[in-house]
Amino acid sequence: MTDPGRWTDRAEERTMARLALIGGTVPAVFTVFTVCAAVPVCRRQKVACHVMGLATAPVAAVAFGRLHRRYRRRVADARAVSDAVHRVLLRPLPARIGGLALASGYHAGGGRARVGGDLYAVARTDTVTRVIIGDVRGRGLSSFPDVIAILGSFREWAPRAPSPADLSTRLEASFVRYLADADPDTHADAAEHFATALILEVPDGEAVARMVDFGHPPPVRARSGEVVMLSGTPCPPLGLSPLCDLGAHESAFELGPCDTLLLYTDGLVEARDRAGVCFPLLERAATWTWDDRLRRCDDRLRDVLAEILEDIVAHCGALPADDLAMVAPARHTQGGGAVLPHPADPDPSEGRIRPLRPD
Repeated sequence: MTDPGRWTDRAEERTMARLALIGGTVPAVFTVFTVCAAVPVCRRQKVACHVMGLATAPVAAVAFGRLHRRYRRRVADARAVSDAVHRVLLRPLPARIGGLALASGYHAGGGRARVGGDLYAVARTDTVTRVIIGDVRGRGLSSFPDVIAILGSFREWAPRAPSPADLSTRLEASFVRYLADADPDTHADAAEHFATALILEVPDGEAVARMVDFGHPPPVRARSGEVVMLSGTPCPPLGLSPLCDLGAHESAFELGPCDTLLLYTDGLVEARDRAGVCFPLLERAATWTWDDRLRRCDDRLRDVLAEILEDIVAHCGALPADDLAMVAPARHTQGGGAVLPHPADPDPSEGRIRPLRPD
């Protein structure tokens, strides 16, 4: 998984240094000024001040070190707990599953907690790989119970549901039940809890993929240097069926052996620079290295996500304040996946599948 931690670690180190410097310097300066003010009648007041300064310098150094070590221990403890939660619930995606190669990246906007309101997961049936990416309302630790509910339902039903539409119906019913049974003290505004999500299904040996979009940002597809945004038939976000039950609609699109997808949350497109300009996704995506035939497919996908993170930092000056999750799937032909011909246009008359329209 692409780790944005190096940018976060730099910011935390600067914060620790500032806090420790303030905590050690302020008491020393206060002591010196107090002593100098207490001996106004001394003929050698300057000497007294210098002596007290030399005497308090070691005290300040000890206080500095103690505060620095205490802060680092607390940061390490908080990070260990959040990393454990992250590994259990947002399990690392396999580099390869079925006929797909995968790479993922995650950044929590809740500070040191490293957990937030974005989610992703992958599941496998006999002949189909299914991926979910989503974003629950809110961010940080307060949104994590909703993440747990959605991921648990997906992992339960994704390997067994006969179709993406059926899986989507089960996810919606499960999330609505969870909200109805939620503790009123922690979900006082349960009526306002919802989640956007996108469910992707990639069958083995077929030239098409299918998706159900619950109000989530549409995926980006890169093919032979051309980058397009795929817009399907949107459904209401998860959790809103009591207000507008429109059902789940599948959309189909071409996914060939040379195609790469980018699934992402709104933390990518809403990342802003100092002037308030949002990250220009399609404009920047045209410059990324999507195709490198000299590298393994899974290595190439990790490099693409690292390139995206570097581009975001260059645009914003830092990682975005919002949660951000990205998943990059692509078909691979190196063992475990069938070699596919270039995909033909899907037939929109088959079942409830509706063709996608590139923006």
